[in-house]
Amino acid sequence: MNELQLFLAHADDQRPVLDGGLPLAATLDAPGLDAPPEVLRRVANVHAPSDALPEQRWALVAPKGPAGDRLLSLLAPLRKKREEEQGEEALVYRVEPGMDPVAAGAWIQKEYRDAVRRREVERPRYLLLLGGPELISWDLQRMLCGEAFVGRLAFRDDLGYEAYVDKALRWADVMEAPRARALYHAVLDGTRAMQEGDRHLVQPSLAIARQGQAAGTFDADEIVEIPTDPAGTTLDLSSAAGVLLREAARTRGGMLFTMSHGAGIPKAGWRSLEEQYAHQGAMVLGREGDLLTANDIRRGPFLPGGVWFMFACYGAGTPSRSAYFPWLSRLHELGVIGSAADEVLAALPRGGDSPFVAALPQAALANPDGPLGVVGHVDLAWTWSFLDYDIEGGAFVPKSRAERFQGILQAFVNGHRFGVAHHELARFFRSVSTEVTIFDEEHAHRASLSSDFVEDQASRVRRANLWMQRQDLSAYVLLGDPAARLPIARCPAGIRHAAPGGAASRSTEESVRREDAVLAVLRGMATAATVASRMGVSRDEVERWVATFVDAGRAALARMR
Repeated sequence: MNELQLFLAHADDQRPVLDGGLPLAATLDAPGLDAPPEVLRRVANVHAPSDALPEQRWALVAPKGPAGDRLLSLLAPLRKKREEEQGEEALVYRVEPGMDPVAAGAWIQKEYRDAVRRREVERPRYLLLLGGPELISWDLQRMLCGEAFVGRLAFRDDLGYEAYVDKALRWADVMEAPRARALYHAVLDGTRAMQEGDRHLVQPSLAIARQGQAAGTFDADEIVEIPTDPAGTTLDLSSAAGVLLREAARTRGGMLFTMSHGAGIPKAGWRSLEEQYAHQGAMVLGREGDLLTANDIRRGPFLPGGVWFMFACYGAGTPSRSAYFPWLSRLHELGVIGSAADEVLAALPRGGDSPFVAALPQAALANPDGPLGVVGHVDLAWTWSFLDYDIEGGAFVPKSRAERFQGILQAFVNGHRFGVAHHELARFFRSVSTEVTIFDEEHAHRASLSSDFVEDQASRVRRANLWMQRQDLSAYVLLGDPAARLPIARCPAGIRHAAPGGAASRSTEESVRREDAVLAVLRGMATAATVASRMGVSRDEVERWVATFVDAGRAALARMR
């Protein structure tokens, strides 16, 4: 396999935009510049459990102006719920529309930190962005993901926001099942991209999950591979789509991972912006199949209370300008991508195009019986995100790196909040970014020592790998509230246990709040005075809780033999 595959197909005939792939050698001249903005690596309260809202805090980010005011009013019920969970008012940040990377970086360094007087322990780490990328840019979301747990809600009308808020509140205190179901589905349509995606990502991910289930580290109730061909005889993509929808309908509070081509520009072009907004990024069900669009999942049960990881080009949305445009334009000029060049370039957004959130995840999140979160891509999705390439015997040899995605899927299934799970991808992005920096510095150093310096082939391959991986991994975003989680009994540290059916006990909740407060004092993450102010009690009362907790622990230890 010596081609780089793209997960994008025409929306009308479902044929891949880049059917034959790109030669791997084309990536050797990938630009070292025009990389995604460097995410920040500082974190807020690193000593507290990541899932603990009282320590990590939840906040809203809304655009300035009347549009932002309206969005904040629509989110008021969810804001009140999160304030109750964290024991204090939620901060509200206001941002200018359409920030580019420079403006986004400046806002993070100043406004984001100044709101808490640069006291890192008080800086909210859960950030819910309100509005589409035309209001709050994709650049700001991607840059914040390096140090915060970030999600976005963006709908075309008020009803979408209201429906999501109602759904989030309905599931907030429900324990649907002891453990989650984990569903996996790859659209095996015969294309090279899907064959390689299944071989190097889906099947290895299934194997890792099953091994983890046996070892107790991937705590799923059931791991289900939804086949492309349920009958096992002929390729029946329409039947496979039916099985996918049926499994998603019967899976409450579960995790779904799908891999497919994303719908791109039709052969004849988009007839209107509305058509593009409705169909770009939809799930392509095969060459002779159809699209899974917003209309298919707008109503009726589809992964109720669950989370969906959708692997496809433009699955989450479309940027105003693709990070790959300069590189692919140069390949076009050099004739590297041949007759497919015009189609590939036509499928890319360019500077000045309006960015948007894809209609499919919007419909899923607005569906009262749909998921609470969707993770997807906001640019071209390539095989690079799950593959490395080495040179062995003069040939490119692919190496599966499915583990990059196992962290997020495992975190979902093990009950972590969606923002914490999504942060697993940011961890790999930071690792790749560090290696890119080291390679660039070493290259510059060697070039400075000798004007005759020529980079060897292995080094060029590795640097190209890293550049493409960095671009690809940085474009996965979370849509939905980052504080949401699957409604299962499995609760990581910092999560309060919900009662079956949502019948949460107030006395139990208060006990857990006090326990969280005591632990914060004992760990040195907060003072008794700070906790007292946050919870509306006296400092003496908090100190009494601490003393009672310590005395009870000592007594329990004394009884142990």
